[in-house]
Amino acid sequence: MAALLGRAEVPVPGVRARRHVRGRRVLVTGACGTVGSALCRGVAPLGPAALCLVDKDADGLSRLAVDLPGARPVRADVRDRAAVERFFRDARPELVFHAAARNELPSVEHDPCRGVTDNVVGARHVVDGALRHEAARLVLVSSDKAADPTSVLGATMRLGELLLQAATGGPTRFAAVRLGNVIDAGGPLLDAVAHRISCGEVVDIAHPEVARHFMTAAEAAGLLLEAAALAEEAETFALDMGSPLPVVELVHRYAAQLRRPEVTIRFSGLGPGEKLTEKTFADCERRVPTAHPRIWGTRPAPPPAGLPPLLDELAEAAGHGDDARVRLLLCRLLPEYRPVRRPRPSGGHARPSLPAL
Repeated sequence: MAALLGRAEVPVPGVRARRHVRGRRVLVTGACGTVGSALCRGVAPLGPAALCLVDKDADGLSRLAVDLPGARPVRADVRDRAAVERFFRDARPELVFHAAARNELPSVEHDPCRGVTDNVVGARHVVDGALRHEAARLVLVSSDKAADPTSVLGATMRLGELLLQAATGGPTRFAAVRLGNVIDAGGPLLDAVAHRISCGEVVDIAHPEVARHFMTAAEAAGLLLEAAALAEEAETFALDMGSPLPVVELVHRYAAQLRRPEVTIRFSGLGPGEKLTEKTFADCERRVPTAHPRIWGTRPAPPPAGLPPLLDELAEAAGHGDDARVRLLLCRLLPEYRPVRRPRPSGGHARPSLPAL
């Protein structure tokens, strides 16, 4: 993986993170996803008093539970407030990792109501549950797309971060973690690229200059564990991954690893909400060092006044399937949100290019 990323994998979790897990009741939402499952596998060896795996994917939970004997699988959807209340009441978690989200940029851009329901309403239910049941810490999985967002996905992730800031002052300490694009051997992204290269198919990339921050699932899980230990006042953390990696370069490196260097790349054009390059922090956010040499943090400005009623209005619009109203409210809630309505070129392809990552 180091050869693919062009850098050494960052060993993130240390003694501090292990100390915060050992002997505590831990709950992970979105436990069957790439990040969630890596996190669960990272938590289990650290000696938690209990590990609760929450996901709506029954088959995925069954498979994960086989790998993690002693963990308790719970099938639940975080969009269901009553279900969230039940699993908090039953599990009584001290440490919560909220990884359940819809994070496919084209899907969320096309269906902003579903994106808001999954990423904002679901996060609000989990934050409220953590407060009601006095969890010691909650870590939210966010995205580098939340920094000066241009997509609905980025806007919903940024709102999740604001939810944490609005909830500070009680018994629960909060933190958000902005992840880059998570890749792993056998993961969906590399599998898709490998299939196209091995079959001699064209690999679609949005733009010749598009670049992203890539990280392994192990790095993502370690960053989340370390953030739980660093959390104080709803800070947002990110891993220092160096400069974004051009996606063209990633594909060529992977093709060389597969011994199929004659890969054909086609540029399909940036889609709605896509940027050429992502960044981990917004221009207005002051980046500050932390106790970990490869983790940076920021303490953003307080959330806007009147946030709860606007979130209620946003949830109502999403529940009614009112895409236009949802987009308007996202702009009202987030002055830094600059939506890009760029259409795909006419005659575009049915399958998405690689980044929409």
